[in-house]
Amino acid sequence: MPSVTRPDVQQAGERADLTGLGRPELAELADHLQPGERVLDVGTPLHAGVFGLLVLTDRRLLFRKVGRQATAVALDLADVEGVEWKRSFRGRSRLAVQTRDDELVFTELPNEQGAAIESGLRAARTTPRPAAPPARSAVPAPAPQTGGVRLDLAGRTALVTGSSQGIGLAIATGLARAGAAVVLTARGEARLAAAADQVRAAAEGAEVTTVAADVTSDAGTATLLAAVPDVDVLVNNLGVFGAQPALEIPDDEWRRYFEVNVLTAVRLIRAYLPGMRERGWGRALQIASDSAVVTPAEMVQYGVSTTALLAVSRGFAKEAAGSGVTVNSVIAGPTHTAGVEEFVRSLVGDLPWDDAQREFMRVHRPQSLLQRLIEPEEIANMVVYLASPLASATTGGALRVDGGYVDSILP
Repeated sequence: MPSVTRPDVQQAGERADLTGLGRPELAELADHLQPGERVLDVGTPLHAGVFGLLVLTDRRLLFRKVGRQATAVALDLADVEGVEWKRSFRGRSRLAVQTRDDELVFTELPNEQGAAIESGLRAARTTPRPAAPPARSAVPAPAPQTGGVRLDLAGRTALVTGSSQGIGLAIATGLARAGAAVVLTARGEARLAAAADQVRAAAEGAEVTTVAADVTSDAGTATLLAAVPDVDVLVNNLGVFGAQPALEIPDDEWRRYFEVNVLTAVRLIRAYLPGMRERGWGRALQIASDSAVVTPAEMVQYGVSTTALLAVSRGFAKEAAGSGVTVNSVIAGPTHTAGVEEFVRSLVGDLPWDDAQREFMRVHRPQSLLQRLIEPEEIANMVVYLASPLASATTGGALRVDGGYVDSILP
């Protein structure tokens, strides 16, 4: 990455993953920006027969020819009349920007770069520009961010099922902190409202929507899809679990576990994946469990359903191959949630919580290298990474956040 000091320029370059083309122009970009102008995304397309650096800011669309000093395009966003973007399965897309007097066409634009710039242009056309700040401010500007990895999901919409509590709520909070507009869905309106307040409190300025619906049913899924027809990030977190002797599990219970833990995810992937593929960017993530690979004797039906979820992710990843959409599973280990507390006590009795947790790990999960329950935020950290542009080469996988519970050196 070029040596730049402005964090917005550096982060845009990192998201675009510039491998050579456009790097010198990016390093000099700050010299060609207006005071207070902020860079949102960059790409490296072909325009008028010349490759260059395409820059979307909060004010303008700029195109700087590679190896030349002149700025070939400097278009105010207020002059943009329309945007048309077409993804190519060979990895290169076409972006056409209509103005009052002309049409600017950019070709050979990497799919993910094109998707980000197209999304930003459409958002700019529908979002009023904030008032210009005063010439002098009594509050000093924040210092540039140094070090660390920025997981930027600004401009993306993320849907998390089963998000009124526990792991789902932690995931929604993490995605909101990364800049995504989040949609919480569960059955209870009151719990969803409380969860939304928690997300807003944890992520200042977060855009949070709630949809009360039972997505295990066709009618509930239809309600959700009517309210949220498209998303960029889908997190299938909803699931049920419980202890029951294997020989006493009736057929109806086997069907319930498949319907809730597997078919609900399939239904939502089937609904949202086509739109992601058309836009050339998307993430579908399934929250599975260590029980998918280490079937627990006390809940075989749950283990079987989560094993199926790994296959669902792998299969749909193949369906999305080459489209800029990734599909993965997250194998979560024993995690500290209200539901797990009840489950632990059902196995070890009504002990003080610290003693109950210790006894559960000793007797029922002795393989854990962490030797404690995982916190929901630790699962969320992996999900936010997989949802981010930084995970663009990770697809079809089952990634572990299991505290070392699965005795394997492979994911």
